[in-house]
Amino acid sequence: MLFGRARRSAEPVDLGSLEPWRSDAVTATCVPLPIGRKGRTIPGVMLFDGAVSPVFAVREVQQLVDHDLNTAENVNQPPIAFLMWPDDAADDSPAGRWLRDAPAESLTLLVDPLETPPTVQLQGQALVSFREWVRTLPR
Repeated sequence: MLFGRARRSAEPVDLGSLEPWRSDAVTATCVPLPIGRKGRTIPGVMLFDGAVSPVFAVREVQQLVDHDLNTAENVNQPPIAFLMWPDDAADDSPAGRWLRDAPAESLTLLVDPLETPPTVQLQGQALVSFREWVRTLPR
């Protein structure tokens, strides 16, 4: 087909059948993320740190862990949350306050208000295993 949408050949994945990812500070689960008005969904990544559960589009988190994106913003209801690499925050910004001394290879979850310290920072083996888990998720 030259124009228009190509049919998807892959079978839909039951997101509930996918194993969650866990570390000491956070659990990540693949969840359906509603888009549009017709009940369509796309896969999302819900991070739960014991207090908040922001959801990010899987595609953005996959780009983020591959360094093709510097920051992902949650797409569900408030509070606003950001999952970001430290080099994306200006030193004089609210995020920079928490990220200026963070290891370069670390992902931090910042939740509004940005005056409160982050509760999640993935680095080392936790970041490696999170990256591997995210890469297995359907887009």
